[in-house]
Amino acid sequence: MKEFFNKEWCPSDKILVIAAASLLGIVIGFLISPIKKGIYCGNHNGNTELTKE
Repeated sequence: MKEFFNKEWCPSDKILVIAAASLLGIVIGFLISPIKKGIYCGNHNGNTELTKE
């Protein structure tokens, strides 16, 4: 474990580790977050009137 933390990182390795950790955090956040009122794709502008063509 000490070898991992004492390793010299090149810039591309740093970017890859930061990106992987960030994306993993986002995915875990979506999985453990509570879903309230289900999932809805659309807007809630209050317009419920049906149009007749």
